[in-house]
Amino acid sequence: MAGPHVLHRHPFTPFDESPSAEAALFSAMPIPAEITPQIVGDKFRHRLGTFPVEIANWLPRDAETDLTIGLKQKLLATRRDEVVGLQPGGEEVAQEAAQLVSQWAGVALSSTGINALAEASLLVADDLAVLQPVESQDGVEQMLLTAAVVCCPSRWLLAEKMGQNMFAVHAPVAKYADQVGAAVDTYFQRLAVDRPVWRSNWIIQDHPALFQPQIPSSPLVTTPDELWIRMERQTLRRLPATNGILFTIRGYQQPLPEYLSRNKQIAQVIRTMLERLPDDVAHYKSVFTYRPSILNWINQFC
Repeated sequence: MAGPHVLHRHPFTPFDESPSAEAALFSAMPIPAEITPQIVGDKFRHRLGTFPVEIANWLPRDAETDLTIGLKQKLLATRRDEVVGLQPGGEEVAQEAAQLVSQWAGVALSSTGINALAEASLLVADDLAVLQPVESQDGVEQMLLTAAVVCCPSRWLLAEKMGQNMFAVHAPVAKYADQVGAAVDTYFQRLAVDRPVWRSNWIIQDHPALFQPQIPSSPLVTTPDELWIRMERQTLRRLPATNGILFTIRGYQQPLPEYLSRNKQIAQVIRTMLERLPDDVAHYKSVFTYRPSILNWINQFC
């Protein structure tokens, strides 16, 4: 998939637009330490890796919350069809998810259905994706993505994910089906109301835009010090009335040299993870082309 990426260094400007002059003053905040990746085991394996999260700390604010909400406001006003998705029958779960977020934020909503979900998405920095239990023709219940407001996609198109089950949503993720697909479905069945969980995910990219639904047709930079590390804090919360699941995604971007400079352990973890990544997973994580040069360069931080 080719994309008209405009080279810039401002995460809160879409991938195909040029930032304002004020963006030159931007300095990324450090990615929260609690979501930085850790080494588990002695070889690569996808892991669900969830942890309990207190309701009070469900969708916390930080130094980049307002910038992220500003990006979402712009996208909802100018590119709504790219960031909002709704399947037939998804209005009820969208409404319940929106009310859950608005109640947590202490703000009343003025709209309903998918419009309420879009309104609620502007109360927090996180993207909101709602999974709905749907019984298939053979009587098997599946969780399908039926309503979403996603303004920070990491090189995937929301329209292609709508109406899909978890295996189909994650089809591009190398080794997902073999290593963790069945475990995810089982975990979703057991997720309890008012016991939300969080997990994290990481990727290295050659463009910082949080709104980046397209994959560039060729590498965008030439040296590792131009790369960015992207991490996501994801939460899962059961909806009590509809039995759906609200999946939230908060994206962070930090220049890779700044991230690695934080301490030697952080750099050593990234080096080990890159060394262990199977080639197909490295392709999925956008880092296959850059991996040899990163591994030659990263030792200065270790």
